[in-house]
Amino acid sequence: SNLGLPLIAKEFPKINRKSEFENFQDDTNWEWNRWSHFAIAYLPHMIAHTILFNLANKYLSQIIVPYIVIIYSLIISSIFFTPWLVCLSLLQGTFVFFIANLVRKRSAVWLSAIPSLYYVLHYTTALASDPFLVLIFVSYTILSYISYNLEAIDGKIREEDNNSWKRYIRMMFYTFYLPYMISLVMTYPEFERRIRERNSKPRQWNKIILFIIRIIFWWLFIEFILHFFYFEAILYDINYAANLPKNEFVSLGMAIGTFFHMKYVVIFGFPSIFAHLDNMQPFDGPICIARVTLYSKMWRYFDRGLYSFFKTYIFVPICAPSFSIGRRIIGVLISFAFVLLWHGCYYHNVVWIILNILGLFVEYTGKAIYMIDSVRKWREENLSDIAFRRILAWLQIIPFIFGIYSNFYFLGGSQVGYLFVQRIWNEETLTLRYPLFILLTLGYFYTQLTIEIDRRIEIRQENKEIKMKN
Repeated sequence: SNLGLPLIAKEFPKINRKSEFENFQDDTNWEWNRWSHFAIAYLPHMIAHTILFNLANKYLSQIIVPYIVIIYSLIISSIFFTPWLVCLSLLQGTFVFFIANLVRKRSAVWLSAIPSLYYVLHYTTALASDPFLVLIFVSYTILSYISYNLEAIDGKIREEDNNSWKRYIRMMFYTFYLPYMISLVMTYPEFERRIRERNSKPRQWNKIILFIIRIIFWWLFIEFILHFFYFEAILYDINYAANLPKNEFVSLGMAIGTFFHMKYVVIFGFPSIFAHLDNMQPFDGPICIARVTLYSKMWRYFDRGLYSFFKTYIFVPICAPSFSIGRRIIGVLISFAFVLLWHGCYYHNVVWIILNILGLFVEYTGKAIYMIDSVRKWREENLSDIAFRRILAWLQIIPFIFGIYSNFYFLGGSQVGYLFVQRIWNEETLTLRYPLFILLTLGYFYTQLTIEIDRRIEIRQENKEIKMKN
């Protein structure tokens, strides 16, 4: 049977095996196709871990609990990620821990970890026949090792961890806590805060159940739509996509972005379910990209854990103590260099990063100009809030253009990204043809909508804070 095989975009045949409604599934998206099968097999062990973690914390000494969690996690990891990759991760962690304790400098942690992180992310097939196992396991554990040892050097660890063995075990407990071991990035201080608070904060079972239902729904919905919507298969057939009418072609760009968001709602949501069940409050899920025009918000609110990591350990240390413009620029560039390392130093990712940097600098330049007292006072005296918002809506289109083209490269790769540049930017925008003015007008309506959504969310948050104070 051909069910589940990659779809050839030119054919779109149906399979008449069980029913006339049985369609080919588009499994062009390697990450989702590989992750969904992995998660189903991993699910029983996540459930077992949650039961073990909660029972151990309730009935056993807190000295014993980390050992139980580590042993269970190592066994499960050896089954799913192979004993070789588990040993590799342990060797990496032990090496970083040893160097950090020997040298006691933050730079030593980075120098001991970055080469292995680069190798893991760029030579995955040299480590394992299945790159997915390397990317989802080894790379995330390295981030945990970095976080713990940077905090240890600053003395921001528990007082009771007063010798090397206790610190090593705590690092392993943090790294191999199953819900935060894959997909979710959680810095060590945030992990410890959740450990401290879990016994004093009651579980909100109604919210947890609704969250579980939500993740299951979107998981099933994604599997359903992939039997009827073949957007990625179409785009990866470059010749076919290049000859589509442009109104259909543009819609594919929105489709891959929306799918990317839905996919990560589930990928981040799956381990978050078990963190909720453990009363280990995870970060919120990814922001819907359909309501973002300023991509600084995309960086803050999509992968919140990764953002917290590079903000805490890269951006802030570089900018401190003065947070001058020069330091901020260097901080942004080095932070994005780390993001590029994390996602892979490939051409389409380089274009993605460069366009994002340009978009952010446009956004920050606009904010810096408005922060000038004379400019702000002139605006307040001569422009109403409504008129100013209209101007902002037009101006926000500029960084949004950088962001949207960057996403075409990031999500589609070099060929797909260039196809959007060629068909929309070169053929319609630079030539000032009528679709440009349609897109700009729609862009204005779109930015107005996102501004209004942000305004209402801010009002709701303020009202919530007022109620909590009262």
